[in-house]
Amino acid sequence: MSALRADLRRYLGKQQRLTFATALRALKDNYGMQALACYRLGRWLIGGSRRPYLWVLLPVGWPLYFVLSRYVRYAFGIRLHLSAHIGAGMYIGHFGGILVSRCRMGESCSIAQSTRIAADASGRGPLLGDRVWVGAHARIIGPYEIGSRSTVSAAAVVQRDIPENALCMGNPARVVMRNYDNSAILGM
Repeated sequence: MSALRADLRRYLGKQQRLTFATALRALKDNYGMQALACYRLGRWLIGGSRRPYLWVLLPVGWPLYFVLSRYVRYAFGIRLHLSAHIGAGMYIGHFGGILVSRCRMGESCSIAQSTRIAADASGRGPLLGDRVWVGAHARIIGPYEIGSRSTVSAAAVVQRDIPENALCMGNPARVVMRNYDNSAILGM
């Protein structure tokens, strides 16, 4: 549940305290937060299957997860598969056309609409470091590593590893700036 708290803090920003009322407001107002809450529930249920004292919640939890995940998929176009390992503090800025599966994402990453982050045909997926920003319509398909604090610009198609603190753009994506500070667009 600490990952869900970190997600909520990203949506609330630095000005607001995390309370029950502000958490409910963030869930109500943000489609991306609703998708993340559903994903975190599914990951919690996977962990609960390894703890016998939580087995009592699984018959109710899994049907709830499946209903919520279908709602998020069809209403918002956001598919966060449980095969993805998403770090705490994730931010989804927009909805529509988002697919995240079979990958690892570090903490405090952000993604925009119509992004695809998934494994290739061989089943090997990408690895994104901490504080990576992925722009709208970007594609990261395959076993590529995106370094921490890097930025994948809008419509970029990643076909090679990207170093830390880099800005990449294009199809195929190329590093156009090193030592790029993406903290302004991450909102941190």
